[in-house]
Amino acid sequence: MIRRFDAFSDNYIWGVEICETMCLIDPGESHQVLKYFEKSSRLASIGAILITHLHHDHVGGIGKLVSSKFFGSDDSILLNGSPLVGGLPIFGPGDCQKYGVEQVVSDGDIISIASNTFEIFDIPGHTKNHVGYFLKSEDNEHRPAFFCGDTLFGGGCGRVLGGDITDLYKSLKKISKLPRETLIYCAHEYTETNLKFANENFPNNREITKRYEKVKKDRENLLPTIPTELSCELATNPYLTCKNFKEFKEIRISKDNWKG
Repeated sequence: MIRRFDAFSDNYIWGVEICETMCLIDPGESHQVLKYFEKSSRLASIGAILITHLHHDHVGGIGKLVSSKFFGSDDSILLNGSPLVGGLPIFGPGDCQKYGVEQVVSDGDIISIASNTFEIFDIPGHTKNHVGYFLKSEDNEHRPAFFCGDTLFGGGCGRVLGGDITDLYKSLKKISKLPRETLIYCAHEYTETNLKFANENFPNNREITKRYEKVKKDRENLLPTIPTELSCELATNPYLTCKNFKEFKEIRISKDNWKG
């Protein structure tokens, strides 16, 4: 089961429940997670923390979570098939070590927890170093899921904040090659704003308009729009439907300057 925790004004922290533990992705704060554990009679511990990149709203909760009574180092966690050697199961890019990451991961690494595996993808562009986690379950407990931080959003993509726009384009191309049924778990609720921009700039795209109208209604009812399916993004996200890098760059710059 994948659980959502709201944080700040529009962040999402994701928790993957595996047996009696939970693996957390991008805990920018700790309050909602700790509150959930206080009330849970089933979960025993926070088994691991996965970080996508160094921004505070993704790493800010690490300290309190690790020092809480719910954090427990899990000896069954494997990195590339081997038990962890030293350090706590806090995974992320190398530039996140100063924020608490103790297990540096990069493209192709695999974290195994019970029958679940997280394959690491390097997806820079938003920041210089940024990874995503592709979750698969050997027993088909759930559909494949990709935790992409701030690289890809519902109907949009991350701004370039320390990264490189060429890398961002390549990262989105890499994500687009995942299985179409993959559920995309990004870290922000930006879908309505992204689709408003897309609808204004591509008014003849009926799929974008249809999705935008649905998302507006969902948000009016305070419903989350994430996760989204990759197939939906491939059909309605202008950063994925664009024909080439030149068009991608034009859309990204236009969105950066958009006042909508």
